[in-house]
Amino acid sequence: MNNKAMMNTTNDRHIEWFWENSSDLVCSMNLEGVILMGNPVFINVTGVDPKEETISIFDFWSSKPYKKIIELIKQAIESSNSIVTTENIRHKNGTLVICKWSIMYDPHHMLFYLIGKKETTSCLGWCEAFLSTTNDPVYILNHEGKIINVNEAFVKVYGWSLDELMGTELPTIPHHLRGERKIFSEILQLGSRVRNHKTIRQKKDGSLIHAIISVTPVKDSHGKIVAIVGVTRNITDKVEAALLLDRKVKELKEHELKFLEISENINEIFCVFDFSMNEVVYVSPSYERILGHSKENFYKNFHVIYQLVHEEDQEAFKQFLKSSDTDSQIEYRIFHKNGSVKWLRSRKTPIKDKKYLHRVATVTQDISSLKEKELLLNKQDKLGAIGQLAAGIAHEVRNPLTAIKGFTQLWGQETHNKYSEIILSELERMESIMQEFLMLAKPNQETKFEVHDLNQLVNETIDFMHPEALLHKVELMTDITQELSLIKLEKKQIKQVMLNLIKNAIDSMPDGGNLLVKTKQLGKEYICIEVIDEGVGIAQDRIPRLGEPFYSNKEKGTGLGLMVSFKIIEHHKGKIIFESEEAKGTKVQVRLPINTD
Repeated sequence: MNNKAMMNTTNDRHIEWFWENSSDLVCSMNLEGVILMGNPVFINVTGVDPKEETISIFDFWSSKPYKKIIELIKQAIESSNSIVTTENIRHKNGTLVICKWSIMYDPHHMLFYLIGKKETTSCLGWCEAFLSTTNDPVYILNHEGKIINVNEAFVKVYGWSLDELMGTELPTIPHHLRGERKIFSEILQLGSRVRNHKTIRQKKDGSLIHAIISVTPVKDSHGKIVAIVGVTRNITDKVEAALLLDRKVKELKEHELKFLEISENINEIFCVFDFSMNEVVYVSPSYERILGHSKENFYKNFHVIYQLVHEEDQEAFKQFLKSSDTDSQIEYRIFHKNGSVKWLRSRKTPIKDKKYLHRVATVTQDISSLKEKELLLNKQDKLGAIGQLAAGIAHEVRNPLTAIKGFTQLWGQETHNKYSEIILSELERMESIMQEFLMLAKPNQETKFEVHDLNQLVNETIDFMHPEALLHKVELMTDITQELSLIKLEKKQIKQVMLNLIKNAIDSMPDGGNLLVKTKQLGKEYICIEVIDEGVGIAQDRIPRLGEPFYSNKEKGTGLGLMVSFKIIEHHKGKIIFESEEAKGTKVQVRLPINTD
C-alpha cells in the first residue's frame, strides 16, 4: 500500500470516528438539498433516519425561508470556508432544538456536510411548554433577535402565520416605536427583563392595538442568552373602555358642575329622593334659605318634612309623595323655623330605571308673596262688591233708620220706657255699621292729603281711647320717637285706623293687660305705627285672611273695621303687617310712606 492510500484510509477512519462519536448533529446533503446520511445524534434529535426516510433541508429547516436556504447553499459552494448560521429544527414529536450550523462543501464528492451544535435544550423545553399552556400571544426569538416560534394565540391576534415569521425580526413594533427594540435589548443584556410595559403594537393588516408586553431572556447553564421569550396581552378593549369611562366621567363631572351651578343658585328648592334607598340624594341650599331648617337634619331623616307641613295640608302632601310614579303638582303650607307660615308649590317628576321607579325629583317654589297678592286681589274684589252693596244699603236704609231713631227718642221721652234706651243703643250701633259701609263705598271721596305730624295724631287718639282702656283694665302706654319726618295723610282716616286697631287690641285682652303704641321711622321710606298687645293672639293660618269682608277674630265682630283700615292704608300706599302668637299677643305694624307723590 502506497503512502497516499494509507493517508486516505487514515482520514476515512478519523471521519468515521467523528461521525459516530460527535455530540453534534452531523449530516451530508447532495446538491438538491436531500439529506443522505445522518449521525446518531442527528437521528435522535430529528427523529428521522435519512437512510429510511427521505428528508430535505427544506423540511427540517422549516423556519428559514426557501430563498434564504438557497442563498446559504450558493455561499457554501462559492466559499472555501464553512458558512455559519443559526437555525432551529423540530423533532417529529414537536420538540424544538436550536442549533448553530456550519455548512461545508466538498467539491470532490459534490456533497455538503452540515454540523449542528445544539443550544441548551432545557431552556427551550421550558419555552415550548410555555407556548402551549398560555392563552396570551407568545413569541420566541433566538439570540440574534430572529423569530423561531410563536403560539396560536399570537397568530390569531396579529395575523401572521408561523411560516411567515420564521427567521424574521418581530414585525409587530410600529415604526414610530422602533426605539423600543433597542431599549428592550439593552435591558435584556443587563440581565433584567421587561415587565408589564404598556405600549402599542401593530397587526398584519396595519391596525394598532393596545398591549402589555413582558420580555424575558432565556439563558444556558453558562449564563449566555440563547433565546428571548416575549408575552403580549391585548388590552385594547380595556383601554378603550377606560377611555370611554374617563370621557363619560369627564362629561358627568361637567354636567354635575353645570347642575350644581344651577341648583346651588336657584331660588327654588331642588330635591332628589331615592325610593330604593329610602333617602334624600340631594337638596339645594335654598332649602335652608326658604324654610330656615337645617339641610343636614333633612338628609338624616327626610320624614321630618311631614311634621313641618300644615296639619290641614298633611294628607294631601302625603298623597302627593305616594303617587310618585306620575308627574304632579301641589300647593301647601309649611312652617318656617321662626314659626311663620309659608306657601309652597312643589312639582314632582319620576326618574325611572328600566321602567321601574328609581328616584323622584321635586322643584319647590316659595309662593308666599304670590298668595299674598292673590289674597289682596280677592280682598279688593270683595271690597269692591261690598262697596257697591254699601252704597245701596246706605241709600235704602239710612233714611228709614233716621226716622226710626227720631220716633224712638220721642217715645222714650214721653213714656220713659226702659227699653227705648236699648233700642237707641242698637240703632246707634247700626248707624256705626252704616258709617263703615259708607266708608267702604266711597273711601276716597273728598280725601285731602295734608302734611301732618304723626306723633300728634297718635297722642290725640291715645287721649281719646284712655277712658275705654281704663274701663277694660288695660294700661295704655306709648313709645314715641321724636323728630319723625312729616308726611302727607288724611287725618280723619288715619285716626280711624288707629281707633280700630286699639279697639281690637283692647277687645283681645278681656282680663286686662298692657297695650303699647309706638312710632318709629324705617330708613327713608316709611314711618310706622305699632300697636302691641298681650291678648289671646291670632292663629298663623288666620292672619292672611284678616281684612276680608265679614271675617273677624271676635265673637261679635263684623270684620268691617279691619276691612276699612286695610282700604284706608292701601289708599295711602302703605302696608298693614300682623305678627302674632297665640296666648302671647299681637303686634300690628302700619307703614306709611314718607313720599306720597
